[in-house]
Amino acid sequence: MLAPEQGVDMSVLRSQLLPHDAAEYVFCVATPQQAERASGSKSQQKTEDKAAEKEAKPEAGASIARRIIAQPDVIKAWDQVLSQESLTNNQIADAVAWLHDKKHYEAAVEGLQSAIRNDRSAPWIYDVLALEMKLAGRSSKDIARVLESRIDFSTSDVQQMLITAALLSRFEAWNEAIAICREATELNPEVPQVWLLGRSIADKSKQVDAQVFFRCGILTYDWGTDFESHHEEARKVVNELCQDLEKQGQKEQATTFRKQLADANTRDLSVNLMWVGDADLDLAVVEPGGEKCSRKQKLTMNRGRLVREDSPGDSATAKHMETYVCQTAPSGEYELRVQFVLGKAVSGTAVLEIIQHAGTPAEKRTAKTVALGKEDAVVKVTLDGGRKTP
Repeated sequence: MLAPEQGVDMSVLRSQLLPHDAAEYVFCVATPQQAERASGSKSQQKTEDKAAEKEAKPEAGASIARRIIAQPDVIKAWDQVLSQESLTNNQIADAVAWLHDKKHYEAAVEGLQSAIRNDRSAPWIYDVLALEMKLAGRSSKDIARVLESRIDFSTSDVQQMLITAALLSRFEAWNEAIAICREATELNPEVPQVWLLGRSIADKSKQVDAQVFFRCGILTYDWGTDFESHHEEARKVVNELCQDLEKQGQKEQATTFRKQLADANTRDLSVNLMWVGDADLDLAVVEPGGEKCSRKQKLTMNRGRLVREDSPGDSATAKHMETYVCQTAPSGEYELRVQFVLGKAVSGTAVLEIIQHAGTPAEKRTAKTVALGKEDAVVKVTLDGGRKTP
């Protein structure tokens, strides 16, 4: 599994930039670099600017596609272009997208097959090729062979899967794109991008079950304070979708979705360490079995996570909080440890707020005041009814 701090390096999309509106689906796509302008006199500047722009700006995919279909032999034209010109993956994808939009499916198929022949293989090429072959009326047997090649090429590269899903959504292949995003969530559910991209594609497709699935996934995970807004959006949208279904008489489906929403909102154990002052405190939680969640190891095998870390403030009245969350926690004894690092806390104390089974009828909240000193303050808590089984 990827470390949650590592996530997915979506900077790869700088070199595999998605065509047209597909960039909307990946929230962290960088803006393309602007061509640098040469220096010199005004008369020279204009000439040099044009030359620099022409050199820096690659040929548009639509232009490449028009060149291809203008040739009597499309296969030969594609092979010449891909073997003799240094096209980027973005140019290839953009050219195929233009051919798709213009319904030149056969030319799109030949272009993708040529890319494979010319050592330009990538997982997204096989998925898009299968789609174009289907639209071109190719045989099911040929399409199956392409999909098998894709499986052999890459089965667990989440980064490439997100690129493929975004490209498929560009072709409005919603079912295929959503299926890949779902697969990515199974491979590495701790990566936020897989849920956010899935949510965006689901919204474009207007598939309600997918819209609910990805939003409940977002609600299930606590990646940090910046995701609170995503949690709020997920609750709001799922509730609105359920209301619409009820108005349409689909009460059973609405009830199912509300149950999924309730499950996603629950947290077996949450711990908030709160204090006032300019002190620097650290929260650590030792889970049943001995694994420790702390600043050094923010995610445990039980998916216990330190989601909010604080730092010493400049004011003696500044309020601070650190938070530990385990959404599906094992039953047993938890050891909460508060380490005093430096500074001063009001009254020399801090408060541990312990929340068990949040979001359920069995929700229980307790608060314990701990004295700060050279030794760690330790509070032990027993969790019954944890949903994680050995």
